[in-house]
Amino acid sequence: MADAVTRDAREFYEQLYHFDRDVVVAGEQRLARALDQLEPLSGHVFLDLGTGVGWAAHLARQRGAVRAIGVDFAWRALRLGADHVPDVDRVQADGCRLPLRDGSVGRLLSFGSLEHFPDVDQGLREIARVLAPQGRAVVVVPNFHVRTEQPTELRLSRGGWRRRFQGAGLETLATGADHGPGVLHDHKPARVALRFAARTLGLVPGLQYQFIFTLRRAG
Repeated sequence: MADAVTRDAREFYEQLYHFDRDVVVAGEQRLARALDQLEPLSGHVFLDLGTGVGWAAHLARQRGAVRAIGVDFAWRALRLGADHVPDVDRVQADGCRLPLRDGSVGRLLSFGSLEHFPDVDQGLREIARVLAPQGRAVVVVPNFHVRTEQPTELRLSRGGWRRRFQGAGLETLATGADHGPGVLHDHKPARVALRFAARTLGLVPGLQYQFIFTLRRAG
């Protein structure tokens, strides 16, 4: 089953996902809110897990990260990013098997990517493994009611995510909210209606569009 999911996912991200639009529209405000939770970035190795075209890694480098590594398994994302988004060391790899040493990363971000891994728990264990003892990670993941067009997607409540982190050896330091893309991010009527509904629902505590979790290695 895992192999079949991976094949389906690879076809989707290499052929259909909107990386070409991401090159033009960075979503800088949302990324900045997540990166704020990782300050100071200066002097740290930064890992962007599920980097796409690499905007978060680029912004981290601008904030003083000594090295910004962007990992993604989609060649198309990495190629587009290399042509348009500078200052990123790009690595093609599976987020469940990172080609990095234990404790080698001081700051880590996974924005809207972890929930699409074929094995989310293994991805979380990899985050715990590569984080330095005093390092921090920010993971932005969807609430249970959020759905996208992507082929694999884990959606949990705030408590459900916290339990998954704990099981992987990660301690939750703080929880914030990401309210998602703008209502008029694209002009498809169905997407506009869904985003408006998600924004309205997100006004209720615990029902935000996505959670911003700040984590560190437990113990």
